[in-house]
Amino acid sequence: MRVPLSWLREYVDVPETLGELLEHLPMLGLGVDGVDDVGGDAVLDLEIASNRPDLLGLIGIARELAAWGRREVRLPPDALDEVDPPAASVTAVQIADPTACPRYVAHVIDRVTIGPSPPELAHRLEAAGIRPISNVVDATNYVMLEWGQPLHAFDIETLAGRRIVVRPARPGEMLVTLDGMARALDPDVLVIADAGRAVALAGIMGGAETEIGSQTRTVLLEAASFAPASIRRTSRRLGLRTEASARFERGVDPGITLRAARRAARLIAQLAGGRVLRGAVDAYPAPAPRPAIVLRLARIPRLLGTNVAAGTVIEILTRLGCEVRGADDHLHVVPPVGRRDLEREEDLIEEVARHHGYARIPEAMPVEVMAQGRRPLRLEAESAARDALIRAGLTEAMTVSLVNWPLLERFDLPPDDPWRAVVPIENPLTADHTLLRPALLPGFLEAVRINVSRRHDAVHLFEIGRIFRRERDGPDERRSLAVAMRGPWMRGAWDQAPGAGTVTFFHLKGVLETLAEELRLDGFRIAEAHAPRPSWLHPGRAGQIMLGDRRVGLAGELHPDVAARFDLPGRTFVAELDLETVLDQAVLQPRFVGVPRYPPVRRDVAVVAPTDLPHATVVAVLGDLVGDLLEHVELFDVYEGPPLEPGRRNLAYALSFRAPDRTLTGEEVEAVMSRIYAELPARLPVRIRT
Repeated sequence: MRVPLSWLREYVDVPETLGELLEHLPMLGLGVDGVDDVGGDAVLDLEIASNRPDLLGLIGIARELAAWGRREVRLPPDALDEVDPPAASVTAVQIADPTACPRYVAHVIDRVTIGPSPPELAHRLEAAGIRPISNVVDATNYVMLEWGQPLHAFDIETLAGRRIVVRPARPGEMLVTLDGMARALDPDVLVIADAGRAVALAGIMGGAETEIGSQTRTVLLEAASFAPASIRRTSRRLGLRTEASARFERGVDPGITLRAARRAARLIAQLAGGRVLRGAVDAYPAPAPRPAIVLRLARIPRLLGTNVAAGTVIEILTRLGCEVRGADDHLHVVPPVGRRDLEREEDLIEEVARHHGYARIPEAMPVEVMAQGRRPLRLEAESAARDALIRAGLTEAMTVSLVNWPLLERFDLPPDDPWRAVVPIENPLTADHTLLRPALLPGFLEAVRINVSRRHDAVHLFEIGRIFRRERDGPDERRSLAVAMRGPWMRGAWDQAPGAGTVTFFHLKGVLETLAEELRLDGFRIAEAHAPRPSWLHPGRAGQIMLGDRRVGLAGELHPDVAARFDLPGRTFVAELDLETVLDQAVLQPRFVGVPRYPPVRRDVAVVAPTDLPHATVVAVLGDLVGDLLEHVELFDVYEGPPLEPGRRNLAYALSFRAPDRTLTGEEVEAVMSRIYAELPARLPVRIRT
């Protein structure tokens, strides 16, 4: 912003020497890019911080200088000599979108004579970088530079219905702006309209059809406040940036709109010989509140590292135009009109620091009690899960979180499958990425397919990522874990015959149990998958992952038809589980158990059982029969074939018994074994093999 020094001196007494002024301007938030000499007048080229829209007007700069130098601000007069009829009888203002336009003020000045501005005013505008046009237009630009409030003047005779409507543009609506460009508009553009058409781009530029000309006799003067986001969006879309849009993009406080409008109306009446009609048409649907900010005086030394007396704090804030109430340790501070940057306690402390003087803040490191930082427990658990899977021999994969319907259809999903509750992308970049993934496996198996297509026969992968499903209240985002294993488990083992050591379901089960052991999950088990069975798992080789009584996932062999659609020959074992629930149940604190003082006693038992009887069921019944004395059960042999009849198999178990307070006697162990021999066949369809 270019500021003629002689003009600034009308509002505040500045230091006599330019050097002293330039030294202190940066402390006030004003960067100096240079100083020019225009007709013997020093013109400062100031760089204004983006959060200080009040400094885009000379009054705002004068207030900062006055607060710094303990001087008074001389505000320009805005008293009006008004005449009848009232302005409200000549024009009307309607705001269709109060969010985008909180306030709109209109003055009417009639009997104006358009002509050139006085030389002094024209010189000031030129020095500030604005070309003089006419007395009426120059008056609006002059007040904009003075107060930081953009204004615009319409020839009221060119407005249909002599009224103003602030509304979104209609689809396909056109407007020729003051630069002569015809611009196509859409409903995202806020416009100033009359009774029939758009006549200006709100907060950016007026229209050519309603501009002030030599024949203009009655002026409708606009002063408004617009939402910064709306002006910024329109300015970028149209590639049009003006002095007005630069101010509205940073925010113009509605509190200064009426005063700036009165100042401009007075100036137009003086320069163009017009009469100001009585009253302003002030559309202000929801007056903006000015809430007080609580300032704790004890907070100041914690942030600045030095104490500032309460009286000094109050004096500084009062000089800045704040209303200060309260005493003791808490002050209630209402920021002045135009200071939109003062929103919180820290903002006020920054003002105190600037005007108290940074040089008074000691150069010393603050002394604070610091707490040791750590990640949230859920992230710690996720990291522990990742480490456990890597130690189990798996490699982590990362896939794109976007999929498409053809990929999901490879799984033969039934109509009510949860995977069908997808979240679509409104503007997908490619046809392959139209949905947020409802599960990890669809995209994850694509990664497996790519590895297999490149002749990697041993693929042992896992992925931890987020899935998205459509719920009644909106999209639900959760962490999930997927595992895929296929091909040889070990390569080049000297004690393995060629083709031996291929991945089976038990390798997958072992990886999941390793994960459960690392996270110390109580009640973790893999049980038989009951109907409805997932269509993408092999009908006889599918299991459900349980955590207590809750199913948290599925594991098993990939259905041959699904594997064929992914070009995965042979057997592929997969699992996917709800990691969100698993992490909530994880226990990261280690559990220590004392070393047993008494020796264990081992006994073996073999049973002939139906092949469809789960091993876990046998172990559960053994635990129920023996009770606390049963320390461990290990399945060490499985046999099917002659002389056993078809549909049956031999299961051999090693049982470890131990008592915490004594050495078990032979009689106690034999009594337990007798109970097993007698009751196990009664509770399960098995017979004891002797």
